Amino acid sequence: MYEVDVTNGETVAFVNSIRARSLKGFCWLWLNLPGIIRSVKQHYGAYECIPALVSPVQIVMVSYWLSYRELGDYHQSKFHRRFMVFVKRNPAALGMYFESYAPGKSGKYINGEFGLAKNFRRKL
Repeated sequence: MYEVDVTNGETVAFVNSIRARSLKGFCWLWLNLPGIIRSVKQHYGAYECIPALVSPVQIVMVSYWLSYRELGDYHQSKFHRRFMVFVKRNPAALGMYFESYAPGKSGKYINGEFGLAKNFRRKL
């Protein structure tokens, strides 16, 4: 069992979801989802990305970032800007939400390093 020590005060947990609201949005989501996940995982500021399928029309992703600065850098990245062009041109195609949290206390992990434990870890 592990406990996460988040003493740096900068780490960010980011939760976002994309829901297809039309056939165009559904097709776009499934054609672009692998690239979205890959772009987050490859970004220098993200050290964990956990995608989850909620339904055939909705995904949720939890990603962990070194700080809001790196999360903001991703938001300004070429890949993310391309994604936002589709959203602006097709406002009825997708529904989304974005939430970010600065973890204030430790979590516990059993048999693996997930989430914040990818960056901070100490054995109990």
